Amino acid sequence: MLSRLRQTYLAIFREHPFLLPFAVITGAGQTAFALVNVYALPVYLVQDLHLSGLALGAASATFLLSETMLKFPMGRWSDRVGRKPFVVLGPLCVLLNPALFISLPARLWYLIFPIRVADGVGAAALWPPLFAAVGDMVRDRSRAAAMSVMNTVYVAAVGGAMVIGSLSAHFTGSHHSAFFLASGFLLVSAVTAYLGFPRAPIPPAEETPVRDANGEIVTDPAEKRVKGRLLVMVLVISVVMSAGVLILSNFLVLYLKIDLAFTDLQIAYLIAVLAAAVLGLGLPLGHAADRWGTRNAVRLSLAISGLAMWLIPSCRGMATLIPVAVILVLGHILGTPSWLAVVSQLGSAKNRGGVMGLIATGEGVGAVVGPVLGGWLWDMHHPWIFYGSALLLSAAALLAFTVLPKLPSFGADGGPSASSGSPPGSAKPPVRQAHGKPRGKSRGGPEQ
Repeated sequence: MLSRLRQTYLAIFREHPFLLPFAVITGAGQTAFALVNVYALPVYLVQDLHLSGLALGAASATFLLSETMLKFPMGRWSDRVGRKPFVVLGPLCVLLNPALFISLPARLWYLIFPIRVADGVGAAALWPPLFAAVGDMVRDRSRAAAMSVMNTVYVAAVGGAMVIGSLSAHFTGSHHSAFFLASGFLLVSAVTAYLGFPRAPIPPAEETPVRDANGEIVTDPAEKRVKGRLLVMVLVISVVMSAGVLILSNFLVLYLKIDLAFTDLQIAYLIAVLAAAVLGLGLPLGHAADRWGTRNAVRLSLAISGLAMWLIPSCRGMATLIPVAVILVLGHILGTPSWLAVVSQLGSAKNRGGVMGLIATGEGVGAVVGPVLGGWLWDMHHPWIFYGSALLLSAAALLAFTVLPKLPSFGADGGPSASSGSPPGSAKPPVRQAHGKPRGKSRGGPEQ
């Protein structure tokens, strides 16, 4: 088992060597943001400054609103001037912000809001250009697998941040140390981006043809209408899905500490178990998504996530929480790279950064709503944050099952490769005549 996993990960890094520095950039950057957003800042504001859950949600919403407003402009700008400057400067511009939080006098706590705005600028500069670069450099047949590397590192970094924060608080006796660790990880991310980001121009990836309900390759301007319709639907799902996930962002650690009475070491153990599941199964599930079809994987992921979230409030200890949490995390790492693959297919090499930035903006809208709604639910009754999340994720699953099957197919989601069992992306498009119309029909059709 371990040998097979090692070979699976080595194969993807051999095929795409740039993924290694990209993984370091992602891991260090997300660890830093998660140390602040998920662990240190919620504990600091609620336990040290004695602010309400709504105030905590407002501080998080400020960060997310700033990030949301700038994701599309940053992604679109990176289409024109290149990805690297944004990936390097994003972490650098917020390098000192974590230390500023704990330097503020308690009576000036409201100055956290402008610092959160600056944090949003840094995050917006980093993530859309970085993930767009992956879409630029990876062919469609293995895009979900490549995205799963990034997503596996991204999710593992969130869990790792909680482990690191819990252990640092345990050994130093103060959660303030997590803020300084966050600055260190931001520096690692920026230096790795400067030294490890490809210097040569990004080569254009192969473009997968869009197919209509009859399997015909769709050409411009019809292709633009097809992609535009899909983009609107994906944008709506992204808002609902993101709001459902981000309801929990500020309150998960507090729930474990206050309602379940977990110690820092118990939290570290729980997250370590989840991180092991992510690292062990992240890439295999990405390959599975390439085989099953990315839209199938998205629908299954949302259904699993919604169901698991309904069950969490009934878990009152480690023995019952771990199985449900593992199922939830595995559902997430199955669906997220597939979601990113679907989004990256909506754009070409010329506008992929803008497309991914637009969808990220939709996710940001949900992410602004989520923490505020979570704060309101938390103040009423702590377990209600999970029911709110479950309701929104179930709605996103319903939208995905209703909308996505009706839309035209992309690559492995719809041509002969999806129905015949051949590798995703291996099907050849119909030969075009002089006027660009295909001769005959493709054997494939839309994903069912």
